[in-house]
Amino acid sequence: MGVQDQDWLPSRVVGEIKIRGGSLRELSRSNGLQADTLRNALYRHCPKYEKIISEYLNVPIEVIWPSRYKK
Repeated sequence: MGVQDQDWLPSRVVGEIKIRGGSLRELSRSNGLQADTLRNALYRHCPKYEKIISEYLNVPIEVIWPSRYKK
């Protein structure tokens, strides 16, 4: 199993959002969700929330969570 086959760590996802000037809480609220809702995507398969994060980061969803979106 190579590095590209591993899901990003939650800290990396949060860090990438911060690098782009946002926060997980702000991203949740801007999508009409409760402040901590998107945190669920960091630990369990939540397609709707994963898509929001992926689109914000402009990174394909299968790159962030390859174990959840195997080709």
